[in-house]
Amino acid sequence: MLAAFSASLVHPWTVKGQVYTDNFDSYANLSALIAAGWQYVPASGGITVSFPAQGSGKATRFQTPNGSLVSIFRTNIYTDFYIAADVVNWNNITDQAIILEARATNQAGVAATKDYTMNFDVVQDGDGPGDRKGGQLQIIRVDSVSPLVLGGIAVSEVSLVPGNGYRFIFKGVGTELTGQVYDLNDLTRPMITVHGSDSTYADGVSGIGVFDRDTAGAATGTDVTYDNYYAGPTDPNTAIAPAIKHSIVGTPQVITRTPTNRFTNFHPPASGINFSVATFTTNIINTSATKLYLNEADVSASLAPLPANGTNASFSTTAGTLKSNIIYSARIEVQDVSGTQKSTNTFWFDTFSDSYLSSGTVKTIEAEEYNYSNGVYQLDPIAVSGFTTNNVMVNGNGVGYLDLLGTTRIGGSTNPLESVDYYDNRTSGESPWTLEFRKDDTVGLSQGMYREIEDSNDPLGDIRYSDNVRSKYAASNLLEFVVHRTEPGEWLNYTRSFISNKYFAYLRVASLGSTTVNFEKVTSNPTTTNQTTVLLSTFSIPNNMTRYNYTYIPAKDGLGARSVLDLSGTNTLRLTMSGTPVKDNRLMAINYILLVPVGAVQLLSSSTVTGPYTVDGTATVNTSTQTITIPTSGAARFYRLAANDALTIKSISVSGGTVTIKY
Repeated sequence: MLAAFSASLVHPWTVKGQVYTDNFDSYANLSALIAAGWQYVPASGGITVSFPAQGSGKATRFQTPNGSLVSIFRTNIYTDFYIAADVVNWNNITDQAIILEARATNQAGVAATKDYTMNFDVVQDGDGPGDRKGGQLQIIRVDSVSPLVLGGIAVSEVSLVPGNGYRFIFKGVGTELTGQVYDLNDLTRPMITVHGSDSTYADGVSGIGVFDRDTAGAATGTDVTYDNYYAGPTDPNTAIAPAIKHSIVGTPQVITRTPTNRFTNFHPPASGINFSVATFTTNIINTSATKLYLNEADVSASLAPLPANGTNASFSTTAGTLKSNIIYSARIEVQDVSGTQKSTNTFWFDTFSDSYLSSGTVKTIEAEEYNYSNGVYQLDPIAVSGFTTNNVMVNGNGVGYLDLLGTTRIGGSTNPLESVDYYDNRTSGESPWTLEFRKDDTVGLSQGMYREIEDSNDPLGDIRYSDNVRSKYAASNLLEFVVHRTEPGEWLNYTRSFISNKYFAYLRVASLGSTTVNFEKVTSNPTTTNQTTVLLSTFSIPNNMTRYNYTYIPAKDGLGARSVLDLSGTNTLRLTMSGTPVKDNRLMAINYILLVPVGAVQLLSSSTVTGPYTVDGTATVNTSTQTITIPTSGAARFYRLAANDALTIKSISVSGGTVTIKY
């Protein structure tokens, strides 16, 4: 709730519609900001406005005590409007709203009697010790401050990563309002967009600010830092949409890229990586300084031939740069010829294929296909089942896992040990999330993931989304199923038969925040209660900002190294939701577990750290014990492992003329 606002300021605003920008570099104090034409509206005392160093210049930082608000605005009046600012730092545990405001009238600043705001509520789900602290992007109409009267126009859940910078954009054309957030490390397309329509307010001033939403009296107050403000009557980026221009004029930036999506599944390796760079000024790109990193390895030499220096440049990787069935984290770095203006573009993708995942080479365990009827399971290949978007049943009645009842909470027990196939904290189904695949279970399940945006394009927030529908689902007109609404302490059992092999494990998951999932093996009878388990590895889930940005998360051991799992024969595996209770509730959407066989491991060695490294024919590789032994050679020797996936050398020891490497 907004704190009471006592100032009642009415201005004879006459400035119309021109573009105004400010990077805040020239201000030493608040007086200098006001002298430059900014209007400053504090709601109470104790507010600090400062100008900390940011990049090569400065930014503006607002700090307020509990229950306060502050804003700055210009007197330019806009009918249609485009407002943007970089949010470069904020307190991520305070229940504060970081806002852009538009068409403000009657009273100034965030507490304007009437205006529209686009605000990011940092902990919309509460900032108390028992609250989840979930973020939301909103468009709101403010009709009155005292008493507070608000009208919700659009909303979406999103979780921003502290330490990253974001470009907030709020624009209005007639009655149509749009809010967007771009990651400053990817200006090719917005990470979130919400739309709304409202005809209440026709024009007014624009600005930026922050207010404390806490009504419980927490003592933290607010803290947010803005940079690179822009206001104008029209969108300056229409010619390059969905990309936007860098907020620092003349900075080289990636404007188009293949793969196009920031999180991409099944990217064909033959397509390589392609991207274009522009400065949108006369500033020249230093093409030879362009860097491409894949999984932190510098592969910039693959950008050949290099284009000539210029205000625009296009790059492509050479054939063979990308390998099949690999998960990639990518980073592009570009700069101008002076070396002073730089930007970074980050994205994630894999080169798996639909056919690879459906082959006998790998094991794919669908998250929704957990055990039922006291440990019963089906043998691969498991038939897809479910209801199409036209409510036509596909398979079922024991063919596939549709509506098969898992055994849980024997006698209504709240003890997880008194369950057999799964344990969920809920005691009853949660409409509509538990009614779509196994309606008599309490596990949160849906066909496709909700986009979780309630706006003019999706008023009820019920549009479904699958980022990539595999052929086995598409052939039956199904979206892919996901397990979500998860909470720490919940678990799911999966019994499967494995060929004799060793595996790397991945969890394909999207997440609204960072958390952990334990990957366990049931070591007792999986058809009865009081099961015992052993921890195989852990999936450390990052903050992917929304529950529909999917990545493959590798299973790792307690030392952070890739786990190699021996799963020969019939095994019952368990996913246990870990993390912090309440805070980590409902963060994830889990698609499937992927188990990839560990291929042949080779040892390469060199007499110098810089190489060249060649296959060491004296090495003996024991995949069962995950060790390699080689006779000593010379005073010093350097080793690398080669495999079909990333491996880590855990230890090296020398004894009796033999080197033993454990991986």
